Amino acid sequence: MGRRARITRSGAVLTLAVALASTAGCTVASHQEPGQATAAVADAVAQAGSAVATTRLTVSLLDADRVTTPVADAAVLDQVRVLEESTTALTTLVPPDDVSSAQRDAGLAAVADTTAEVVTARAWVAREAGGDLSTSGAVPLTASELEADLARAADDLDAVLALAGDA
Repeated sequence: MGRRARITRSGAVLTLAVALASTAGCTVASHQEPGQATAAVADAVAQAGSAVATTRLTVSLLDADRVTTPVADAAVLDQVRVLEESTTALTTLVPPDDVSSAQRDAGLAAVADTTAEVVTARAWVAREAGGDLSTSGAVPLTASELEADLARAADDLDAVLALAGDA
């Protein structure tokens, strides 16, 4: 067998290995028991609750001039990433029954709302840094308004945790 044939065969084997490895992560989750699904929802929602609490603290510290805007931006961006993980956990969950399906749906809605508020907090931080964001109402004018919006998002997450029985 010539060198060119060996290289082509090696390339084909490598391509097949990469294809198999990439599809291995795309499989549908195996059957879960209802308690496991509820616990997964609670974990994802609790993670989102931590993200909103950290964002609230960051907003408060920036408003009190206890952190700089670059530090606040980095902290809030980290929370956006945490919320992405929460969303992924919920969207990839395959609930085994109607109860855990309803819990997952409630979690998805609450995490989506929380994500929107945290993204708004990042825009508020950008405006505090001197960004040219309008005062048309899309971004709260004060830290206290933003903190109230974040508190409502946290309350929604707490309601989902209660629905999941604080699993």
